[in-house]
Amino acid sequence: MILGILRGTPIWVFILVAYLAGMGAARLRTRVTRVHRLWIMPAVFIGWGLYGLAQHGGAFPSALADWLMGSVAGLVFGGGPRQRLIADRKHGLVQQPPSVVPLLRNLGLFGAHYALNVAAAIEPALRAGLMRWDVVVSGLGAGYFIGWAARFVQSYRNAPESVLDLGTREPVTLLESR
Repeated sequence: MILGILRGTPIWVFILVAYLAGMGAARLRTRVTRVHRLWIMPAVFIGWGLYGLAQHGGAFPSALADWLMGSVAGLVFGGGPRQRLIADRKHGLVQQPPSVVPLLRNLGLFGAHYALNVAAAIEPALRAGLMRWDVVVSGLGAGYFIGWAARFVQSYRNAPESVLDLGTREPVTLLESR
């Protein structure tokens, strides 16, 4: 049965899970990256969340309520404590400490979507209820990243300034602290 499920899975799904796992795994160590690159993952999940909502146009008021319920829960998780960042605003770089959260978050959200869609394909009679939960997961992902974005902006504004280099994990020199 598992082989049948995997064979029936479109190739783009494997590419997406590999990308999400790779991006999450990159955060297992301290890294310096360009600030604009940090907005890719939130854009993917917010877009995916809005797409999940749009998929249910026929039952839009109910789907919107489910999506909003998920997004409020996501906001709570995504808007947690400020991130410990070091910024090089002149060069548009930021240093983030290692964290397992991005890997778990990426795989958790993807896994929930995948499991719900596989279950709906296996048990068509349960499809409506399962897709309702899929909308909640879509909202959860979008809400999480909206909260994350607000938290990141605040953390970036308050981050100590340093000269960073994309090739290293440590600040080169500390210019000022806030």
